[in-house]
Amino acid sequence: MGVMIIPTIASISEDAMSAVPQAMRQGSAALGANRMQTTLRVVFPAALSGIIAAVVLGISRAVGETMIVAIAAGQQARIVGNPLELGQTMTGFIANAALGDSRVGSLEYDTLYAVGLLLFVLTLVINWISIAFVRRFREAY
Repeated sequence: MGVMIIPTIASISEDAMSAVPQAMRQGSAALGANRMQTTLRVVFPAALSGIIAAVVLGISRAVGETMIVAIAAGQQARIVGNPLELGQTMTGFIANAALGDSRVGSLEYDTLYAVGLLLFVLTLVINWISIAFVRRFREAY
């Protein structure tokens, strides 16, 4: 999963860092900063909100991914405390249990909707937290 989200994070972070105005870089160089100092003290702080947004987008993509999780987790229908053991995620549970033959109002039907709602709420909370981080670290220039 980590390898899957690297391109998303790298691409969006690169866009955020290239969006920093050239005048800020030139101003840093005019004050005597080298390229590394300019990157760490000017470009990175100015692009921090975009970098945080990229990380959150990558994490949200990993949380919502269904098939990779279903294959990698071994499709075991159990909850485990150890991340090194086989288990099942919410998306994997939905993929395995939602076969289309659940009766409306049955426990299986209600469980599928409850897990889907929980996944939606979890993603919504992650997005709200990311919006708060982006607003906090946004640079106005």
